Amino acid sequence: MYPDRDSYVANGDVGLVVGNYKTKKQKKLYPVLEVEFTSQPTYGYSFPVWEFSGEDGTPPLELAYALTVHKTQGSEFGTTFVVLPNPCWLLSRELLYTALTRQQARVVILHQGDVRDLRRYSRETHSDIARRLTNLFGKKPNPIAFEVDGSKRFLEDRLIHRTKRDDLVRSKSEVIIANELLAQGIDRYEYEAELKLPDGRTHLPDFTIVDDDTGERYYWEHLGLLHNPEYAARWEQKLAAYRAADILPHEEGGGAAGTLIATRDDEAGGIDAKAIAELIAEVLAP
Repeated sequence: MYPDRDSYVANGDVGLVVGNYKTKKQKKLYPVLEVEFTSQPTYGYSFPVWEFSGEDGTPPLELAYALTVHKTQGSEFGTTFVVLPNPCWLLSRELLYTALTRQQARVVILHQGDVRDLRRYSRETHSDIARRLTNLFGKKPNPIAFEVDGSKRFLEDRLIHRTKRDDLVRSKSEVIIANELLAQGIDRYEYEAELKLPDGRTHLPDFTIVDDDTGERYYWEHLGLLHNPEYAARWEQKLAAYRAADILPHEEGGGAAGTLIATRDDEAGGIDAKAIAELIAEVLAP
């Protein structure tokens, strides 16, 4: 019935029992259970029945009423339903990303509560990776304790400033910028979102803002150490990469690929909050 070939059952494969099941009149079970999987039509697998019975059983299959996010990896379902209770203590930014990429055509989210609550998982406070203290080739980790959603979490000391939106950022200047963005109704910014530029490197603008109505993108860089020659030289290289990508300063009207906003601390390390507010109102405010 089933041709011989090299094959395997992958995590997330869903199948049907197609043969060797016990009838009412039959006294003994068949020695094997035959299963076909949707990913491998016309090809079956045989599983010894003893694996499914008794305390010593180690069943290789589970009833597929629902599958965990990780067990569906590789499944390539056409449509996936993601069920998210609230609260969900195991949910993280990485787990949510995995859940939303297990489908080929459509994903349906069944979320308890306001679906906009899921936006908080874009932040580092809800990232499992950000909480891993594994600096193998750099300085020793320096964990700092934070209270997030009623539980204590630990993050590296590089992210110790908290904004009103509950983001953890690197500097007090970034706190001021983030809070002013929020105060002027711009709450859909991303902090340090990855951006690949023509220089071949992946950069992390301090803030990325996308206008929902026009689709125009703004990249905000705050320069805190321009008095340092090495820092200033790196900024000139980065600015050149922005220009090569047609992301131009707002003073020049912006570019086809986006508008660059660059602010800086003064020579004493201070920041002008009023000037930041005026700049947001001029360039970004709706």
